Amino acid sequence: MSGDYPTVADLLGRAVQRTGLDDFGASDFREGLEVMLDSLDADAPYGPTDRAAAVALIERRLDNRLRVEAWLTAHPEAAYAPIVEPVSIVGLPRTGTTALGNMMSLDTRFRPLRPWEQEQPCPPPRLEDEAVDPRRLAYIERIDALLRDDPTQAAMHIWEPDATMEDTEILGLSFRSQQMTMPIWSYHAWWRRGDMRETFRHHARVARLLQAHRPPNRWLFKAPHHKFHLDHMLDAYPDIRFVFTHRDPAKAVPSYASFVTSLFPADVVRRIGKEKIGREIHGHLLTGMHQAMAAREALGPDRFFDVQHTEFVRQPLVVLDRVYDWLGLPLRDETRRAFAAWREKHSSGSHGTHRYTAEKFGLRTEQIREDYDDYLRSGLLDDAAEGGL
Repeated sequence: MSGDYPTVADLLGRAVQRTGLDDFGASDFREGLEVMLDSLDADAPYGPTDRAAAVALIERRLDNRLRVEAWLTAHPEAAYAPIVEPVSIVGLPRTGTTALGNMMSLDTRFRPLRPWEQEQPCPPPRLEDEAVDPRRLAYIERIDALLRDDPTQAAMHIWEPDATMEDTEILGLSFRSQQMTMPIWSYHAWWRRGDMRETFRHHARVARLLQAHRPPNRWLFKAPHHKFHLDHMLDAYPDIRFVFTHRDPAKAVPSYASFVTSLFPADVVRRIGKEKIGREIHGHLLTGMHQAMAAREALGPDRFFDVQHTEFVRQPLVVLDRVYDWLGLPLRDETRRAFAAWREKHSSGSHGTHRYTAEKFGLRTEQIREDYDDYLRSGLLDDAAEGGL
């Protein structure tokens, strides 16, 4: 390493000093931390400000890991609490996972994984006062500022404080999150081929902490990146089921490239180039789909329910009826009304239009579809609904 980043030993020592705690739990997180630091140094053309932000993110996760272990040591009963029939919404990104997850989060029978509680899990939130939890209020303030400074973000993503969100921070406690908010290509390659079983066991420990004072215990996860390691989730969540969303990859891939690029600092995008970012994201997502299809075949069809993006956009309540029927849950009238109200608020185009092209990222529609030929021929995507592709 060049010396622009602290060593692992330095980071761990500082975390112990900051928190007064010294138990990080299982040591498997150290490998991911080493790989992330090496990749930051080699791949990310960050200036001093962005390097400091990356280090601050790492430090927060180390502090959170120490606090999680301390809390679970003080409350050992929580580590054995049941988690019943969790659901994970997966698929390519930009295929409706956020909208579907946000709508299902309105159902109080599910426990959504909210962004603000992930960023600071301790102390676990309490149902009776979570509306005014300082972590929640700070998150809302930060998103309001983001949308004021960059209104295009509202057209690209739905930012809601109380809806389930990608578990980047929970997986990040093990330094095995996808971490597409950073251009750390060698880390991404390492992560794609990694064994996530122990990581998901730690993930479940954190979920049990978070549900300790905030029921229910039927978790609703929304994480397109789960598709890379679907089978690795079963040790931690043996009765998990997956709602798998589908959309023409020639639309989903450049849309995601556009969104990810918007999260990188502008000067970093200029240094790397949008074409390089596009190629990296295309290869990354293609690998994820190959791994997902292999896992689906191994796990069998009963764990999966497929949702077509085009149909969900056109008839969301019809699709949700089918999802709930598959889950064996009656869809209550008050939940239907909540879904309808959410849909009215977030109708297509209500927050602006996300404009992008494949060519802007060095990609071609025909090439993307050719690369995804196995997926397109699998029958999982309804090409008739997508206009025949």
